[in-house]
Amino acid sequence: MRLPSLHIMSTFKKNAGVVKLAIPVFLELILSVAMGYVNQFLLSGLPLASNAVGQSNQVLNIFVVSFSVLSTSSLILISQLLGQKKEGEVEKIYSLSFFLNLIIGILISALALVLTPYVFSWMGVDQEVIAYAVNYQLVVAPSLVFVALTNVFSAFLRANKKMVFPTVVAFASNLANAAIAAIFIWGIPGLGQMEKLIGVGIATDISRFLAFIASLFFFLFATKGRISIKVLRPFPRKTLSKLLGIGLPTAGETLSYQASQLVLTIIINFSVSVLEQNLRNYLLTFTSLIYLFASGSAMAMQVVEGQLIGQMKKEEAYALVKEVGLMSRVVSFAMSLLFTGLAYPVFYALMGPAASNPASNPLGIPLSTVALTAVYCMLIDILLDQGRATNLVYVKGLETAGDIKFPVLCSIFTSWICTVGISALLCIVLGMGIYGAFIGAALDECVRAVLFYVRWKKGGWRKIDLTKELV
Repeated sequence: MRLPSLHIMSTFKKNAGVVKLAIPVFLELILSVAMGYVNQFLLSGLPLASNAVGQSNQVLNIFVVSFSVLSTSSLILISQLLGQKKEGEVEKIYSLSFFLNLIIGILISALALVLTPYVFSWMGVDQEVIAYAVNYQLVVAPSLVFVALTNVFSAFLRANKKMVFPTVVAFASNLANAAIAAIFIWGIPGLGQMEKLIGVGIATDISRFLAFIASLFFFLFATKGRISIKVLRPFPRKTLSKLLGIGLPTAGETLSYQASQLVLTIIINFSVSVLEQNLRNYLLTFTSLIYLFASGSAMAMQVVEGQLIGQMKKEEAYALVKEVGLMSRVVSFAMSLLFTGLAYPVFYALMGPAASNPASNPLGIPLSTVALTAVYCMLIDILLDQGRATNLVYVKGLETAGDIKFPVLCSIFTSWICTVGISALLCIVLGMGIYGAFIGAALDECVRAVLFYVRWKKGGWRKIDLTKELV
């Protein structure tokens, strides 16, 4: 009998190709998350402005989900079609996804602008924070159209196994964002807190535009693909139907999750102080780095799995998903332990300005207590991330194989029962504060992990053919 550690090492070695594809995706995801949260860290000395960015990110994440409708389904179909050597059908998907995401991006940007004056009061955001959140969101909402287009080009590049290029885009755009934001915060004397916040929003807009331009260039250069309205004549209705048939349910699963997170934020806003709200925002940023390897592995796995399924090698696809799931759990566990060990000094330093500011900490909670709270939340997060690593891999496995509806229904059920229902009970009724939110989220992830694993093992997805009659 082989020792477990040897089995794990052999699993990594066997799937070295997936790991090689996953590493640049992992780095890209780190940088993509950083763009959303680096502004919070830069503004950590201005607690009200930092809180405003965190509140706005929760809202904008809901809108960004809509961009995944076509990018996710494009990646799945392109990978399977490339496995079948059907390049002509791939060209149609490029053009169709691009033009539809452009339209969706414009509509979503407009909707975000229209809702901005009202949404933060609905969320129960502190009155001192609302003005900052509104102004920040008014500045950054128009650039959502660039996010939409960058997402779809990233999907095209990944489907062609060109994983490095989206990583380069993410690195360059984040560097530009941080540099421009730093100029507004520290480099221009005499700016007030609101002016600095608006400057940070402008930096986000510029970096998103640059990301779009770079993504377009890499797509044209690396894939030799083309975007043309002529390819869509006659209009490929069946291709659109397939894209939406995959994309809408998968986006629905993500939308349900993001909506439950938004409601959870509202629960937190009504049950804890601005200090604890800031702490939770930073914790979410901190813990988001833990599961990014699992997320990157799942995205890389989709490309390989899609080509295997396109070649009718479904037993190999079955083994691939199980092995990537094991690797993701191992890496997530190691990172959870590392981050838990770092939590006290990191949050002691990070939360210092907020803890010393009477506006955000009217109760005068000691900084050491705040840092210990972060450690206890990180201990809960160890279990949460084991479930999350499993979910991320198996949901991508099921979706790529065409088993779309089951993950959506499971996610809706568990997100609203556990993340919202149980968290509300623990936070509001039992007064457990942000601990209740972490416990509810952990239950959500673990229940889904079991359901998705059992679904994959049963193998009903083997009977599905996504590319049948795709003309």
